[in-house]
Amino acid sequence: MALKLVVFDMDGTLLRPKSSWGLLHDYFGTDNSEMLAHYQRHEVSDAEFVATDLALWAAAYGGPVDAVTVNAVLDGAELLPGAVEAVAGLHAAGVATAIISGGIDYLAQKLAAEWGMAEAHANPLFDSPAGLQGDIRVSRHAKAPVMRGVMARHHVARDEVAAVGDTVVDLDLFALAGTSVAVNTDDERVIAAATHHLPDESLDGLLPLLLPR
Repeated sequence: MALKLVVFDMDGTLLRPKSSWGLLHDYFGTDNSEMLAHYQRHEVSDAEFVATDLALWAAAYGGPVDAVTVNAVLDGAELLPGAVEAVAGLHAAGVATAIISGGIDYLAQKLAAEWGMAEAHANPLFDSPAGLQGDIRVSRHAKAPVMRGVMARHHVARDEVAAVGDTVVDLDLFALAGTSVAVNTDDERVIAAATHHLPDESLDGLLPLLLPR
C-alpha cells in the first residue's frame, strides 16, 4: 500500500532538544530528575509529575510563571536538521503528517501551523487564576490511544502509516505503524523496535527512506 500518513514525535525528533520540558528546566535552573525517576517507575501520575515541574519553576522564578514567559523560552527550541525539508517533501508527495508528543502543546501547534501538518497532539500549559496549569492530553506512558484516533480520522490502514521517534515512549507509535523509523537515538531498544534506523542527528535521510523512487 502507498504511504498516506506519517506520525512524528516532536522532542528529539523534529526538535533537537530531547525534551521541551527540559528546555524550561534549563531556563529556570531547576532539576526534576528525582520526580522523573518516580514517574518512569509509574509511582506518580502524569498530573502529579507536571504539577511538580510547575511548582519548581514558580519557586525558582520567585513567583507565578505565565504562559508568555514559558512560550518565549520554547520559541528558542532548535529544529533538528532536515525536519523542515522532510515534512515539506512528504506534503509535496501527498502524504499527511501529524505530531503526537508528550512535550508541550505550544510548540506542537506552532510547528503544525507553520508547516501545514494535519494534526498535533501534546500537553498544553495555560494561565489560570491559580497560576500556570497543565492539561495532560498525551501521556508519556500511553501514546497508542492518540495514535489510533489519528489513524481513524485519516481512514488509514497500518501499512499506510509510518511513525518516526527517538525514545521508548514512541514504541506505542511504532507498534501501530507499518513502517517505523528510529531517529537521533542510540537507544538499542528503540532501534530494535523500529523497521528502520537513521543514525545521524538529522532527518536528511527520511525522504529517501519513506518515498523511494
